Amino acid sequence: MTKTSSRNNGCLTQRQRCPCGDDQCYIRVDGDEEDALSDVAVPSEPNLMHGTPHANSEVAVVETPYIGQSFRTDDEAQEYYTNFARKNGFAIRRERSKGNTAHPLGVYKRELVCHRAGVSLPRKTAELKRQRNKKSSRCKCEAQMIIKKNVSKGMSRWVVVQFSNIHNHELLDSDEVRHLPAYRNISAVDRERILFLAKAGCTVNLIMRALEMEKGVKPGQLTFTERDLRNFLQASKNINHENEGVELLKVCKARKEKVPEFCYEFTLDANDKLEHIVWSYPESIRAYKVFGDVVVFDTSYRLYAYDRPVGVWFGMDNYGNTIFFGCVLLQDERPSSFKWALLSFIRLMDGKFPQTLLTDLDLGLKEAITSELPSTKHAFSTWHIMSKLSSWFSVSLGPHFERFVNEFQRICNLESLEEFTHLWGQMVSEYQLVSDRHIAILTYNREYWALPFLRGWFFGGLMNTDFSTSIKTFFKGFLNSQTRLRDFVEQVSITTDLQNQAGEEATMRQNYQNVKIKTCMPIEEHAASILTPYAFDLFQKELVSSTQFAVYETQRETYLVRHRLQTAEEQIVQCIASDELVQCSCKEFESSGILCRHALRVLSLKNCFLLPDKYLLTRWRRESSLFPRSTGYKYRSQALRSLASIIIQESSLTKDRFNYAQWHMSKLLAHVRAMPTVDESASDVEPGSSLKATVDIAPLRSRGRPRKPRCISEMPKETQAEMQAFSGRQELLETHELLETQDLS
Repeated sequence: MTKTSSRNNGCLTQRQRCPCGDDQCYIRVDGDEEDALSDVAVPSEPNLMHGTPHANSEVAVVETPYIGQSFRTDDEAQEYYTNFARKNGFAIRRERSKGNTAHPLGVYKRELVCHRAGVSLPRKTAELKRQRNKKSSRCKCEAQMIIKKNVSKGMSRWVVVQFSNIHNHELLDSDEVRHLPAYRNISAVDRERILFLAKAGCTVNLIMRALEMEKGVKPGQLTFTERDLRNFLQASKNINHENEGVELLKVCKARKEKVPEFCYEFTLDANDKLEHIVWSYPESIRAYKVFGDVVVFDTSYRLYAYDRPVGVWFGMDNYGNTIFFGCVLLQDERPSSFKWALLSFIRLMDGKFPQTLLTDLDLGLKEAITSELPSTKHAFSTWHIMSKLSSWFSVSLGPHFERFVNEFQRICNLESLEEFTHLWGQMVSEYQLVSDRHIAILTYNREYWALPFLRGWFFGGLMNTDFSTSIKTFFKGFLNSQTRLRDFVEQVSITTDLQNQAGEEATMRQNYQNVKIKTCMPIEEHAASILTPYAFDLFQKELVSSTQFAVYETQRETYLVRHRLQTAEEQIVQCIASDELVQCSCKEFESSGILCRHALRVLSLKNCFLLPDKYLLTRWRRESSLFPRSTGYKYRSQALRSLASIIIQESSLTKDRFNYAQWHMSKLLAHVRAMPTVDESASDVEPGSSLKATVDIAPLRSRGRPRKPRCISEMPKETQAEMQAFSGRQELLETHELLETQDLS
């Protein structure tokens, strides 16, 4: 019997309410069921992974994994193997992981195994008394997939290093496999629908029948059982809404007393119960002062057990890292509630208004922003709109849906307003969507999402889909946590700290990379010395692309820039050298803060060797970096670990690199050990830290008794001889010490 964990019954779900206002119209967020949002049919073994949502849906066609196959993240690899397992009649679980936050590479290896791998785990005596003695399903199955992290040029990929699909048990058919605990879950969509029906007075049996009819499946074909549904509803009733609101305010008050820079505001309703609350952390407020020009206000999640919408403000720093600005819990989604949230956030941020605000397509939120932030440019993020197309049009368009999506994206990215208007009307007519209410909403609000209307607005890279993935990853940080209302502020704080640590590590990794000049143009070298690696990479791509364009002077200080092959791709650039002014009709600089290829081509023609300061925005400069926040012990430790990780990655490629790095590191270690162990100018050394402790950068053992370090006398004679020979070579190379020291610096 699977049980509901009462600790998790306050977790987040993505909001499913459609902007059209129809209570029967729901937005199915792509991939929400695959996220770790389910907390009802919890697997009997905690590492089992959740499968796909609907029993009647076809499992995605997944090819057999192979050695050398790579994935962007370990989660992506797990999802791939999970889909493969479901298709082939078994489930998987995460068996072992190697590495941790203290390791230079973090977690660098994962073993994913069949759910029947290993032997049955011994139970404690107390558990035997209260559980029935059922037979374990484990039978030492050896089917597995092992993945390892590979870091190259600052980019990490997870690679399959071992794969076996040999099982020592029978595999299940498609009808049987759905009953495995790993595939029994209540998705985010279903949870919200269940709570809605329960509040309307529907019984458990009626809810089950209603969901089966809505999904068009036969009785018993849902991804959860009636018992799972009862457990879920019971857990939802165990929450004391009134008491938890009081507890949340106590948590905020205690945090304010401990950290005076922590800021929060709240309101109470007519019954003196918590209505709305907004908060932010000191690091977030400082980050907003620098990077608060473009902000995303994501209101697409809610605490489903409390029926409260959650709003989070995000931004992007000069290294391309997602940064957290603030969070709000609201009582409802009325325009008045959004107005309070917006004004309270501005007060927390010392009265600074964002230049551009990106949100979901929400008409109530649109009304609030128009009323309270009239000087802020408001746009609907394209990734939010794209996520709704499947729910709106996939059924009505059927096999033509994919072609419709491609056409939608193409028209959305046009440059000409006239061309957009013409092709939009043509597309709507072609697909017979003239009377569709969702098309009507998109058409009426086209100035908020169609890029031809938004060109020239500053978005700073927040419109791309990679940023939306970062936001989703942030929410995942506490989706499976004990997210009760009273714990929410602390859970968001922990997730924000982890996000900041990842950002700081990514920043240091970028700074340690060698910048490669590709064109040898002076303006490229100039930009490389000022911009962060992230911003410079964007600049360099534009500069390299500029070489493919021809320039024609149409009139004084005005130029036509045209691609040498694609003659339709042309822009008008105005360049006034006396005023250090360059403007392009594509308005890329106004949108991203990075000069476009057309403007750079003209500057090159005009023999411009240094870029004017106003075209090297402060938000993209190295000097604007949030990290390091200090030069304390934690920063120094993290900086050295990042550097060590890169050294390991680069020096292990060849024997010559290894010998060179080993010799220099030995010399460096000897030099460092000869330095004083007490820094009189620093008082931030962590208590209890041993300055004489050696740092082991070898992979950490995650299971079993740790091996006892061996001293030199316990080492094999061959190893001792190698070390002595190495010391001899050091003495022979002593005469080159000064030159090599210069190389180190």
